[in-house]
Amino acid sequence: MIKSDVSEHGQDTHHSASSAHVSLESILCTEELRRRPSRTADYKRETIALATLSNALADSPRTILQTLAETILEVARCDSAGLSLLTTEDGGKRFHWPAIAGQWKPHIGGGTPRNFGPCGDVLDRGAPLLFRHFERRYTYFQPVSPPVEECLLVPFYVDGKAVGTIWAIAHDERRKFDAEDERLMSSLGKFASSACQTVAALDALKFEIGHRERAEAALRLSNARLETLIEKRTGALRRLAVSLLQSQDEERRRFARNLHDSIGQHLIALKMNLDALSGLGKQPPRRELLAECLSTVNECLRETRTISYLLHPPLLDEAGFESAARWYVDGFAQRGGIQAKLNFPDNMDRLPRPMELALFRILQESLTNVHRHSGSLTVEIEVAIDAEMVTLAVRDAGRGIPEQVLEHFRETGLAGIGLGGMRERVTDLGGELRLQSDSTGTLLLAMIPKSAGSSKAGNSVFTA
Repeated sequence: MIKSDVSEHGQDTHHSASSAHVSLESILCTEELRRRPSRTADYKRETIALATLSNALADSPRTILQTLAETILEVARCDSAGLSLLTTEDGGKRFHWPAIAGQWKPHIGGGTPRNFGPCGDVLDRGAPLLFRHFERRYTYFQPVSPPVEECLLVPFYVDGKAVGTIWAIAHDERRKFDAEDERLMSSLGKFASSACQTVAALDALKFEIGHRERAEAALRLSNARLETLIEKRTGALRRLAVSLLQSQDEERRRFARNLHDSIGQHLIALKMNLDALSGLGKQPPRRELLAECLSTVNECLRETRTISYLLHPPLLDEAGFESAARWYVDGFAQRGGIQAKLNFPDNMDRLPRPMELALFRILQESLTNVHRHSGSLTVEIEVAIDAEMVTLAVRDAGRGIPEQVLEHFRETGLAGIGLGGMRERVTDLGGELRLQSDSTGTLLLAMIPKSAGSSKAGNSVFTA
């Protein structure tokens, strides 16, 4: 069997060693086709064969090349017949045999080199050629059995370009090809052109269908993943909305309780003292009652100022994020007993108001999480500013966030009210919130574009 992967080195060896001693002309006997007596043309048989081929092309295009080989075997009354097609994947450096009928049928799938072989010679000359014992020149045919007595090859074309040959082989010296065989093979060569175009079109269509099916499958998979992600995000947003409402209710209860327990109690004491003073009539007021009233008023003012600062520090509006952050971090360190380190760029300018508010609320929530959940004795806060981005980094040395909470945060962007709210603030300004955590601590990064704040002023959903 002639393999289609004959090496270039092997081809060069055949060409230099064999052809130097055995010329092409010595194995060609094409002129014999015109000198030999021709059998009578059987046009009826030829018409039936072509009609059968046409029906086969319409009904079974995938097997049409093998049907054509079998038809050549029948009408040429030869021993072996087949097709040789130029390979396309390597630019036509080889011929391969996709269809063979007769005694050489076991050699289907084999082939020969383009630059040194009978098929290549036929394409080079652009005309039918009759060979006798071509193994004398192309020695790689010598092991092939049964050997070739005569071989009639006819080129065929697609869109004016030679793409292959059809051939008929006689393995017995009693069978001699003639001019009628050449005419029949030329007629069948035209059909071979149509058959190859049909097969190529089917292959292209199959490839296109396969490509579209793979694209559709990928799209379905992508849509399914997207739908799953949307469902997760939607569910998480619903839970966040419910949690925010619950948090607001809890905050209101806590605020009401603080007002009742602090300012409310002071006001009750002040009222009792004022009632006592009013009951003295014309007697001079007792000095201790007046002092107690003034002290109570001062406590009310201090509690009111504290609540006001916690709700919205005046420093944030008056002096900016840096001053408000330093005030808040100092108070956090004193109240929580956590060592806090705060780093700002030198000579930091004011940032757009929505950005300063978002950074301050993220800092508040981050420190609250450090105090409540991390167990860390230290926290480091750093603000970095470059040409495009403002970055707030909060790092602790605590126990870290559980892996399932981190995974949920990566998938949905939510992990409790605090983290969900921080992410929404950053996203609202076109930024990104990142979270890294393990058993050695947690790092939270809030990155906001410098250009985001000015266009978002007054539009943020988080305005307080």
